[in-house]
Amino acid sequence: MIVEDDFIVAFDMQTMLEEQGARVVGPTTDLDEARAVIAAEGAALQIAVLDVNINGRYVFPLAEELRRAGIPIVFATAYADDERLFPEEFRDVPCLAKPVLPNVLIGHLKRLLA
Repeated sequence: MIVEDDFIVAFDMQTMLEEQGARVVGPTTDLDEARAVIAAEGAALQIAVLDVNINGRYVFPLAEELRRAGIPIVFATAYADDERLFPEEFRDVPCLAKPVLPNVLIGHLKRLLA
């Protein structure tokens, strides 16, 4: 699953992941839409790539919902260097700086799915 409000970034991530054989859910461009996708997909979701700021709203409540559902997450954000922004419970989550290099994203996703 990709949650990203920038169309070009979302499209690039989706293309990159599909080229690696992934079935991409989304991308979703807002938190309510992402929650609807989570409800519809349920256990079929294996991992989520989340931007931190989605149309002016922080993604952390959604990240918590995904964690409770047992779905691993990766943050891909322009805020990767600002640790103060991240709640303590998410400081262990991989946080990749945009633009995310394809091999870096794929590597993190594979490690989380292993």
